[in-house]
Amino acid sequence: MCRNSSGFFNISLEKLTFYGKIGVFEQERTVGNEFLIDCKVKVSTEDFEPENLDSSISYASIFEEIAAIMSQDWKLLESVAMAIARKLLSRWPQILNVSVKITKVAPPISGIQGQCSVEYVI
Repeated sequence: MCRNSSGFFNISLEKLTFYGKIGVFEQERTVGNEFLIDCKVKVSTEDFEPENLDSSISYASIFEEIAAIMSQDWKLLESVAMAIARKLLSRWPQILNVSVKITKVAPPISGIQGQCSVEYVI
């Protein structure tokens, strides 16, 4: 334990499932695909007050921000991940860093039996 540090919380939302029309190919933008999102935010505890919800970040609020961005039209997963991270950082100044991983469950790649993902860390 470091006594000179106020510490931090890691808040994680994992395997959030969305259906969206994200992709470069016409089929992806017409038919859509399933996406999984893992989001982890590192939050300073400097101004945290135990049992005071107003001094924390609501999981539901993080989810709402992610859902709003996922409802938009995008071509690149990289752009989506970056937009989510930047939105969270701008809304909550107590966030120290963000990691957003977006997984395309069924990528339109001939012969692939797996998933593809992009992770952005800031």
